[in-house]
Amino acid sequence: MPFPAGAKSVLVIGLHADHRNVQARARELGLKIFYLDTEGVTENGVHQAYPIEGAREGDVVVRTEAIPALRRLAQLLNVNT
Repeated sequence: MPFPAGAKSVLVIGLHADHRNVQARARELGLKIFYLDTEGVTENGVHQAYPIEGAREGDVVVRTEAIPALRRLAQLLNVNT
């Protein structure tokens, strides 16, 4: 995945995909890493914790459900959803 010219940060969303290679390239470019951590998954009515893979000191981790967090982010960025 190429990063757009002028990128300043990377927002990592999701639980099961391994984003460590993308994060490593972002760090090499000096980009800030933000995680949206849903704190696990619920399958068949049972909640299972799912820790973040690859988070490092200095990264920003927001622990909340994805839909409310993304709606708030869109609002802060003045993006209509």
